This record gives sequence, structure tokens and C-alpha cells, in this order.
Amino acid sequence: MKKERLLFFAIVFMLISCNGSPLNPTNEERAENLISDCIKDYLTYPESYETISTRIDSSRINVSKLEEIIKLSEECTDLYDKIKTTESRMEFAQSRMEFNSKYSKRNYNSAKAEKEEYELEINDLKPKLEKKVLTLRNTTNDLYYKDFNGWAVTHRFRCKDDDGRQMPPQEMRFFCDVNFERCQGWTIEQIEFFFKIIECINEYKIDKALLKNLQEIQFRYKLKTTFAF
Repeated sequence: MKKERLLFFAIVFMLISCNGSPLNPTNEERAENLISDCIKDYLTYPESYETISTRIDSSRINVSKLEEIIKLSEECTDLYDKIKTTESRMEFAQSRMEFNSKYSKRNYNSAKAEKEEYELEINDLKPKLEKKVLTLRNTTNDLYYKDFNGWAVTHRFRCKDDDGRQMPPQEMRFFCDVNFERCQGWTIEQIEFFFKIIECINEYKIDKALLKNLQEIQFRYKLKTTFAF
């Protein structure tokens, strides 16, 4: 009986050493538990959730900066669009001025007033855009901490959609704090979008080229429904 009990405890010890335990789970288990709870909160059929795989890597990313970069990049391209639209309107007003200069002083003065109004708007918008782009570049420079500050977790899982149909395997990237108490996650497509934006900011040092390429990326990579936990 004593030998059987010793053998039993030896087997239990081996299982705990390999797989962790409720009191001392592995980092993969902690990540999986946190992330699965988060995902289930967003599912219509949480019981359909099934983990496929979980991979963790150390991370130095400041997640709040990541969100700020995306927001700033959108604000920059919005301002850029507004300036381009206003410039087009100003050019049209200029052409009206030229046309009416010989035929209608009243229409000429109306077009001239419009042109001057658009000029004032552009002169107001351009410094705002320059300041916003500078903030975007500075924020991107602060994206990474010098030291380890959490975990990047790639998580694959199965679940049903809102209509109860089985979906293809899903893959998301989560950023968790050091103790696996909080996490934020996005689809792989969204992560690809984020890092395309960051790559663009680092590559283009001339603001005009940066803004044109940001617009192209934003057009190509439209964000799907965001999972943010």
C-alpha cells in the first residue's frame, strides 16, 4: 500500500511539473485562461469556443501608444483630405474670377470673396496638420519601451458566429500585462494594418509622401470589427 501511495504521488508530481497546476500555472495557461474569458464575453455562443493553440512572446510595446498612433494617423489624413478639398474649391473660385473679370464684376467679386475665404481656411489648417504629423512621428518613436513590459500572445481558436454557424479557425494577437491580469486583442488583419501604418511612418520622412501613403494603407486595410478587451 505504501509503495502504491508513493507511486501515486510521484505521478502527480510529474504531471504538475510538466503542465503546471491551479496554484502555479504556466504562462501559456495564464494567457489562455485570460484570453478565453475575454473572447467568450463577446460571443453569442460562448460554449462553442475551443482553443486551438496559444503562443506567447515577450513584448516591449506600449499598447496605449499603438492605439494613439492609429487615431493620430486617421486625424492626419482627415486634415489632409480637408486641405486638398479646400484647395480644389479655391482653384475653382480662381477660375471663376478669371472668367468673370471681363463679363461680370458682381460675379467676380463673389468668386474673389470665396477664394479669399478658402485661402484663410487653408492657412488655418496647414499648421494644424504639420503639428499633428509631428505628434504622430513623436508618438511612433515612443511605441516601444526599453525593457520588457508584457506579453504578445498569438491565439487561435474555434467558435460559432452570431447565427450559430461554425466559423473557420480564428487567429488574434493579444497584448497582456506582465501578470496576465489585463489584455487587449485584435484580429491578425488589424495587427497587419497597425504595423503597416507604423512602417509607413518610419519610412517616409517627407510629410506629403507620408500622408499619401497613409491614405493608401487606410483604403486597403479597412478595420473589421475590433476586439479590444
